[in-house]
Amino acid sequence: MQYDENTIVGLFGLDGVKEIRTVDTCHGDDDFREAVFVTTADGRRLVIKVAGNAFTTPESVGMWQRCADEYRKLGYYTPGIFAAEGGEFPLVDYKGHRCVAYAEEYSRYESAANVTDPRYLFDDLYIMTARVAAKRFDYTDIPSGYTMFDLYPGDEMDEVTCNALDFKEYCETLPECFREQTDRMFRRWEENRRELEKVYYELPRSVFQADFNKTNVLIDSDGRFVGIYDFNLAGRDVFLNYLFREILGRTMEEELAEILRALGIVKKYYEFSEEEIAAASLIYRCVKPLWFCPVDDLKNAGTDRVAIQKQLDEMEFAQVREIDFAGAMR
Repeated sequence: MQYDENTIVGLFGLDGVKEIRTVDTCHGDDDFREAVFVTTADGRRLVIKVAGNAFTTPESVGMWQRCADEYRKLGYYTPGIFAAEGGEFPLVDYKGHRCVAYAEEYSRYESAANVTDPRYLFDDLYIMTARVAAKRFDYTDIPSGYTMFDLYPGDEMDEVTCNALDFKEYCETLPECFREQTDRMFRRWEENRRELEKVYYELPRSVFQADFNKTNVLIDSDGRFVGIYDFNLAGRDVFLNYLFREILGRTMEEELAEILRALGIVKKYYEFSEEEIAAASLIYRCVKPLWFCPVDDLKNAGTDRVAIQKQLDEMEFAQVREIDFAGAMR
């Protein structure tokens, strides 16, 4: 059976539908998504999501639903996720795609999308994340979109590896005078990754929303943080990997300062294990020096050899510098 907007809405047993409006939210040929906004005669509003991609399955949507529920139990607002009338997240044929359908409550709050500088919200986000981490949720084996070593559904490699390989490929286009340094940096990244893998699976995990994009952060009319939505990247992850990955700075020095500041905040809500403290440097060295932000800065240096050298030196320093993570985490 081929479904259209009306039959999709009918799956959720909504009475007195007044208005149906669809919005194309596709992210490429292999990631079909559409949002069907529904308003009923009594003023109720829902968003029915129809998605055909590798990471949206009935199982994953059920996990997103549980994840949102757990955030609400901790006192954070998240729009509810609802199954169809039969209690399932049905698979449907829709506009030439095999899709999963599920409904979301229309958010009672605005997102922080229009906040010019959302940094004042970060402390609340760090605290929320620490409280989720402290729960050590293990109700799913689906990894988050920030997973390392495991693969997020539909991906051929984890994002950290992808960025490191992008660095390696780009460095092959640089003048020969940089080759010794860039080869050394990539070999060091490989060594760090091998060492991290030895201990990574023993580190504490929980199930996180996994996307601090400011469009997903919800604020009240006074601009205060109230919660979060969009659980598409949610999943189980190592707390330190997730926290480090959510923090992006204008420079590597600024980013590291923010990571240390965040650790100082979250330790009031989460007790770091000795294993986590020991692994923090490895995680930082594996994730940050060849991350897409510094690699983009390297690319932006263009043919300016002085700028290229400066950026490579900063990236290599991040691979070897001694950082007092223990002081920030204890």
